Amino acid sequence: MVLNFDQKNKFQLIWAYSLVAILVIIASLYFTNINVGIENFSKTISLPAYTIIPGIMVLLSIWAVVRSKSFPELSRTPLIFLAVAFSFWFLAEQIWNLYEHVLEIDPYPSAADFFYLSAPIFMFISLWTFLKSEEKKIPVRPVIIASIISASILIPSIVFTFDAGIEDSPIENLVALAYPIVDAALLVPALVAFSVLVSSKKNFFWLMIISGIIVMMAADTIFLFLVLEDAYVDGHPVDILWISSYTIWTFMLFYALMESRYYKEPKEVHEIARKYETQKAEKYGVAIGLILINATVILLLFGINYFIEPREDTILEFFSWILGMLVVMFSSIVILMNSRLNRTLKRRTTQLEEASKELVKNERFSAIGELASRVSHDIRNPLSNILMSIELLKNSPPETKLEDDGVVEKIELISKNIERISHQVNDVLGFVKNRKLNKVNFSLNKCVKDALETISKPQYIKIKIPQKNYNVNADPFQIQIIFNNLIINAIQAIGKNNGEIIIRFSENNSQTIMEVENSGPEIPEDVLPHIFDSLVTTKQVGTGLGLVSCKTIIENHGGDISVRNNPTTFVLSLPKNHS
Repeated sequence: MVLNFDQKNKFQLIWAYSLVAILVIIASLYFTNINVGIENFSKTISLPAYTIIPGIMVLLSIWAVVRSKSFPELSRTPLIFLAVAFSFWFLAEQIWNLYEHVLEIDPYPSAADFFYLSAPIFMFISLWTFLKSEEKKIPVRPVIIASIISASILIPSIVFTFDAGIEDSPIENLVALAYPIVDAALLVPALVAFSVLVSSKKNFFWLMIISGIIVMMAADTIFLFLVLEDAYVDGHPVDILWISSYTIWTFMLFYALMESRYYKEPKEVHEIARKYETQKAEKYGVAIGLILINATVILLLFGINYFIEPREDTILEFFSWILGMLVVMFSSIVILMNSRLNRTLKRRTTQLEEASKELVKNERFSAIGELASRVSHDIRNPLSNILMSIELLKNSPPETKLEDDGVVEKIELISKNIERISHQVNDVLGFVKNRKLNKVNFSLNKCVKDALETISKPQYIKIKIPQKNYNVNADPFQIQIIFNNLIINAIQAIGKNNGEIIIRFSENNSQTIMEVENSGPEIPEDVLPHIFDSLVTTKQVGTGLGLVSCKTIIENHGGDISVRNNPTTFVLSLPKNHS
């Protein structure tokens, strides 16, 4: 199934509204639990949320890797590491659920910590491989800025963690310090990739993935301070951030898998769709990313003020305001940069559109000129033959009779040349004329016989037609044009050699299949992929439009046409229930 643009737009609207609705529902449930209290919240809300959403996320990520060839703009290697990272987060959550809800223990460090720490490492690799595939040379300035932001978050986290863990064992301190380190390392490629995507105005998929990463890292940072302050409880607002990250990633994977279906469209359609995607990322992607980041800051400050008692010697409040200022500064920079890039992109897009229109105009004139030249050349020869034959007839002796061999021969020559001109003119008309379908139920066998009556078949060529009758619901006039074109092409391909043309009919539950086979030479391999393109022909004479007309007619009926060699066979299919 291939999405058309109406279906695509409808899907995108449903997808966006569903994502926002689910995020709002998640936040509402947690805030309701905080203010009012929900009975058995951990088992009825928290446990399913941390199990079902990450589980779906892993399945979709594996599916995306399997179908990676359907994503022209998503490299396979980053997707693989992304799937591994998602799998590790899923395993970590399930181990945590096992400890928390089944065994009712709280070991530290535990197996869950191994997976929690490993997931950002694989995400780090995924982002860097993505950047390498997108940029030949990663710009230095975004790396420096991202490193400064990362260090400004990492240093206070390490200091606070080290001060709080003086009495803990070395292994406990090591694991505690590892969390802010891996998150800070991941933040660098995340911010760099975010900057690259904002600058290039493309790849909505990775823009949303990175937004989820930033939300996840903010949740990890908040959780670290909450645990060190012994202020974390199940159902804390920080859980909203984790679940939101999983939800964003899950929805984005589903979005990419659904969007991959329209890549089966022709190249021109794909280019239009890609342009639409660029405009969408420009209009919505940056705004969504900044909304998520600023929402994270709000939840961070809310969590600190709601759950942690103020202490004179704590740096947590100071750190939270520093983080908030950094996010606001970062958002302001991005907004200014985005505004400038929008103006530049709009100006360049206008220039490209004007250049593209001029190029299309020139190509049309070139194609018209080539077609006119070819048609005039092809018609000139048969017209010369007709005129010459008429002159010879006019100069015949008075006693010449109509049934004389010489006269009959000249009349046949005139007839053949008129037929040749008629065929070439019909090719052109069939190409440029979009005739409305007039569908009726008719016999394919009769249609072939009617076509053969309009064609001069050499005696040395045999044409076999099916004995069994097949009826189809189609436009008989246009289907006859197809048979005319294919049979004449077959006769011309066989040339002056003895040969055979075999026509076959068959059917299945959904289609009627027609085959036209000839014993002439095979179509050259370099021509075969372009045989249905306009102005492509393997003959000395011909417009190169006959097969284009066949393709247009059969596709207007909802069918398909293809060709294969050994022997040369054109295969057509007509749906039985096409309206």
